[in-house]
Amino acid sequence: MNIILQRKKSILMVIFLSMIFAIALNILPTKASILVFLALMVLPVIALRSEIGVYLAVLMMPFINFKYISLLIFYSFGSFLVKTLYQKKKLKITKIDGPLLLFSLTILMSSVFSITLVQSIKELFYYISIILAVFMISKSFDKKKLNYLLLCFLLAAVLVSIIGIHQYMIGDMGHQSWVDKKVNPDLKARAYSTMDNPNILAEYLVIACSMGLVLFIDSKNFLRKVLVGIFTAVNVLCLLLTFSRGGWVGFAIAVLIIILFEENRLIPIGMLIGIISLFFLPEVVIDRIKSIGNLHDSSNAYRFLIWSAALKMFKDFWLSGVGLGYGAFIKAYPNYMLAGVKAAHAHNMYLQVAIETGILGLLTFLYSVLKAYGIGILNILKSNDKFFKRLSVASIGALSGLLFHGLVEHVLFDYRIVFAFWLIIGIIVASWNEKAVDS
Repeated sequence: MNIILQRKKSILMVIFLSMIFAIALNILPTKASILVFLALMVLPVIALRSEIGVYLAVLMMPFINFKYISLLIFYSFGSFLVKTLYQKKKLKITKIDGPLLLFSLTILMSSVFSITLVQSIKELFYYISIILAVFMISKSFDKKKLNYLLLCFLLAAVLVSIIGIHQYMIGDMGHQSWVDKKVNPDLKARAYSTMDNPNILAEYLVIACSMGLVLFIDSKNFLRKVLVGIFTAVNVLCLLLTFSRGGWVGFAIAVLIIILFEENRLIPIGMLIGIISLFFLPEVVIDRIKSIGNLHDSSNAYRFLIWSAALKMFKDFWLSGVGLGYGAFIKAYPNYMLAGVKAAHAHNMYLQVAIETGILGLLTFLYSVLKAYGIGILNILKSNDKFFKRLSVASIGALSGLLFHGLVEHVLFDYRIVFAFWLIIGIIVASWNEKAVDS
């Protein structure tokens, strides 16, 4: 009898979904109708298994507008919450809950007191969805789910890298302002792929390459090791083709941390390989490395002017900030601009967070990051589970690379990178497996 009822329900559901799709075909454009069809197919699955929504968010993140990613995360979190309440499960308290709550309150305050209220509320919507994703991952993702999450991230990254490499090969210039011909005359193009900017692409790939390295080390299956190795190599190549100096240095720091925790005996060998490789790198790469710290390089020179202007802005809005998001910064910046140098952000993550959310926002942001570091390092030192230990190593490495890059770039400008950044923190907390850690 139950089987017959289930079949009837399934048939009715198929009929209902088909009717909605038929209506959509008649009133919406073809592209929108296809999206409706895909949503009708996927949403019932996410309702049963909320983690699939997070996998899809990670897979689609580089390719579609982030507002759709936010909606997907909200729906997934709703499914997760309903299922948790229905099954009367107790949500575990994690060490990141307090810092995240404090940071959430500060971004709420900065949005309410924003000089561009509507824009900041929109940004707040995105940020809340990201924090909810961290909440889901940290509280419900086990080893199997984390493995799938990493594979989704790596698969999306390799597709992004293939597009970026193709752009570079065909000489897609992108914006002329990305290349300083006076300092780098041989630099013809920079890969930017679907991320719309070489630096944003580099930030994304620092995470993908770091995770890929550790997945490669952890893979026991030969075929999986080969595939992960190829994917990671493609991602590293695309990272090189971004010609993002901050991205290169960030990845170098990530690799150093991974080697330090995984096998510190490899440090001298790694340094030797690094020095030798300098003699075989193309001239254009060498020139780009040499330009680090060169004040005659236009991208370096204008950063100092922007930082000076941004510091003055922070002094005037030190308590609650100008408001969450780049819209508030863009509105306020012309009043502080020096030498006519325009900017959409402060080109420094810490300074930008302080300007947007005030001193409390910066402190709670740093508190959240440092708390994640503490959890990750404890897991590395005490975990009995190699997977969780290595995952923490990769996460700490990727996070360190981004934090260093954040000294010269606002790595949280694009919400896809904001999502990836906080995703790392969620993974670190999820890796803190109480059963796998010594008491």
